[in-house]
Amino acid sequence: MFEPDEYLFTKLAYYFKRRRLKKEEALEYAVSLEDLKPRLTILARAITGESIEIYEAEREGGFKNNNFFLPVKFTDFPSSDENIAYYLFRVLYLSVQKNLNLNWNDNQEHELLESQQKAEETSKEILDSLFEQFPITEKYYTNFKTFYSSKVKDESLADFSFIYGKWMRNNPEEDLENSLNNFTDKVKKADEEKPKTILKSKAVEEIISVQIDVKQQEDAVLQHQFEKVETAEEFGGNFRDFDGDDELDDHSNALEEINMKYTVRVDDTAHSVYQADFIENTTVSESAEIDSKGFYLKYDEWDYTKRLYKQDFCKVYPKSLLKTDVAYFKKTLKENASTLMGLRKMLTTVNNKYQQQRRQPQGEEFDIDAITDLFVDVHSGHTPSENIYISKRKKEKDLSILLLLDISLSTDGYAAGNRVIDVEKQVSILFGEILNEFNIDFSIDCFYSKTRNHSSYITIKDFDEDWNKAKFKVGAIEPNGYTRIGAALRHSGAMLNKRNTKNKWVILLSDGKPNDYDKYEGKYGVNDVKQALRELNERQINSYALAIEAQAKYYLPQMFGQNHYQILTTPVELLKSMVQLYEKIKHQS
Repeated sequence: MFEPDEYLFTKLAYYFKRRRLKKEEALEYAVSLEDLKPRLTILARAITGESIEIYEAEREGGFKNNNFFLPVKFTDFPSSDENIAYYLFRVLYLSVQKNLNLNWNDNQEHELLESQQKAEETSKEILDSLFEQFPITEKYYTNFKTFYSSKVKDESLADFSFIYGKWMRNNPEEDLENSLNNFTDKVKKADEEKPKTILKSKAVEEIISVQIDVKQQEDAVLQHQFEKVETAEEFGGNFRDFDGDDELDDHSNALEEINMKYTVRVDDTAHSVYQADFIENTTVSESAEIDSKGFYLKYDEWDYTKRLYKQDFCKVYPKSLLKTDVAYFKKTLKENASTLMGLRKMLTTVNNKYQQQRRQPQGEEFDIDAITDLFVDVHSGHTPSENIYISKRKKEKDLSILLLLDISLSTDGYAAGNRVIDVEKQVSILFGEILNEFNIDFSIDCFYSKTRNHSSYITIKDFDEDWNKAKFKVGAIEPNGYTRIGAALRHSGAMLNKRNTKNKWVILLSDGKPNDYDKYEGKYGVNDVKQALRELNERQINSYALAIEAQAKYYLPQMFGQNHYQILTTPVELLKSMVQLYEKIKHQS
């Protein structure tokens, strides 16, 4: 129960909050970063030649490494066109600034004022290059500067920080020996229980991961800042007990004022989700060789900067899943009974389609092309072929499909309200049911990684395994580790190489973004995946990606190319896409 004074203050706080939000929504000229983000991302990548990602900024923003930070919403100027022009100007400005490498490149922390001053000091060099490359920006710059100067009596006091941004600290590659000291194999395990409340946090440009101090947690003294409204506190050196209660909605007003700069990783189940986009300084340049236990296979990895392979660089540990979850399988079939029935009808139609076989010795109708060749052969004195008919008959089944699931920790997140790992598991169960009914040669595997030295490749259902036994294992998989896609694709290719079928497919279900604890980010990871796909193609193995994450549109085309991927968020969408893919596969077989 709230105390009377706390109750009254909370009600007032909520009233002013709603009033402020309504006022912001009423501004017709307000422009949101989210609406422009896809176009701005493409523009930034085209100018810099790097895999730029755009995130929401705490205030004016800047850039660090391959990440641009821009205001969440912009309403400074009195028209939407001017506010859109602001975003365009800032992306062009940051792109030139990045190309000139004007940023903090040390390990020291810098004050905000110092970073803003540094940005203004170097603005002339950036603007000279910017105006030369993009003349229209000079007009934008003049208008923006006039606007901010008019807001104060003395121009020397004008705040131009939203024009120049601030300098941010690039993350130099960390010292390998020191960075690996904090690495542990213990990672948070996913739980089947879904969060009850989801809120979006304020923009945060960087986080600091805080190691849990158990003694501090046990001795924690409750501290409150009245300005935060209710009971939400920022990290101040003392730890709280993780009681697992879902009180997120009660503190939504307070959370609006909290800066998500400090985070702690724990093993408790998430009852609420407070979402924030951030860049975490956790990547090390490259993990050292370690003595490994257990059976593993070595695979090369492609280094695009040197245009050569790192020989036997990755260790892949093949495993078979033994754990089962019968309840999950039964629940999936029960909740998706109508979907399964529709899927069965669609695939039955596809499977029963008679495909035209041209240039046959007998058939229902003539093959015009073959007839034409026959007359040419007769008139030229050559012996004509008797294969001049079209026969409508089903081709023999000569198909192997490997369904490869990404089960990294990112699949413990949500896309359009659906938990990614659950979408993958449900689709695997339903599609597996159909493939089994039609006697298709298929396998279901999954993967995750913890540096190049330990990529786990887990077989849920082997090609020769009975589906009626394997189907109960799908529900038992849980998110773990990171996403080293290249190594998993190479091992998938090795598995498909053993099949005697002619038409072979790897279908990847993932959020589509390669990453690992050691260096497997950005262009390096993307190019390794591209090379792994080329290797599959050389082996006559087809590939297709089904991504369950809206952000995948920024990097999937770079890896898989057009017409070889789709981005979906629900099991139904995914299944319909797989039916279309199956029809495409059948036409090729």
